[in-house]
Amino acid sequence: MAINHRQFLSGKALTVTWPTAVQVRHWSQVFRALRVQWIYRGLYNGNPLPQLACATRAPSDPDFSVPECVAALEMLHQALERETAQRQELERAFHDARTALAQAEADLACVRSGERHARHQALHDDLTALPNRRHLLQQLGHALARHGPNNTGPTVLYLDLDDFKAVNDTHGHGVGDEVLRITAARLSAAVRHGDMVVRLGGDEFACLLQGVADPAPLRQLCAKLLDAVSCPMKIDSLQLLVRPSIGIATCSRPGTTAENLLSCADAAMYAAKRGRSGFAFYGESAASEFTATSSCNIPNASARH
Repeated sequence: MAINHRQFLSGKALTVTWPTAVQVRHWSQVFRALRVQWIYRGLYNGNPLPQLACATRAPSDPDFSVPECVAALEMLHQALERETAQRQELERAFHDARTALAQAEADLACVRSGERHARHQALHDDLTALPNRRHLLQQLGHALARHGPNNTGPTVLYLDLDDFKAVNDTHGHGVGDEVLRITAARLSAAVRHGDMVVRLGGDEFACLLQGVADPAPLRQLCAKLLDAVSCPMKIDSLQLLVRPSIGIATCSRPGTTAENLLSCADAAMYAAKRGRSGFAFYGESAASEFTATSSCNIPNASARH
């Protein structure tokens, strides 16, 4: 759209945004006219700049006077100041936005870290850092849901430390806590990779085993766990001997619940503790004192001799 050059010179055509092509073309005309004024009217004391010596006004250029050229340059200066101010404002806004984005990312990372920590705390034991009962029931539930005709069901070992109360009563809870931490480390080192060791609470632990249901390898594993935990524990100047009792329960067919299988293992553990046998499978001796569904594998009661 055409702009009257007198309106342009008076500043009415200037905007607060980047100059249009029409404005730039008019400014070019002003500059050429100003060069002519400089050269031919002696504004440089008769010594025009060499690069301006051949300056001529284009035939289509308006005939601007010197005051009009000065006014146009003043308008250009104001426009450039506005553009500079806008650019500085944009740079400040960009810096503020980038700072706010960095802070938002940091806050989000903090929130996510807090959520991960909260989830970890909800599923792990503070003293030993092992998974807790809630975590065990979740994982055991998943394993039972996958159990089918071609998939061996999970096995739970339930462990309890014999006469642990005497350790706390004699040496204090600090020593008792260290016994629990050592027990947790020994159990974790003794099981297979992929098996889960859990602290259920107090002096009770559990192991969740996958893909093993035959009595022979289970007896070997229980013997290994008994030997690992029963080794002398040196705590400061004390040397303690702690012996566990282990109950074993294996899921033989679909339909068993996580709570039920864990209860079967608990009942077998009490049978082993009463008989001082070290470990026992969930069987008739345990079933006689604990009511459970028939979906638990119930071989004849076996004990370590």
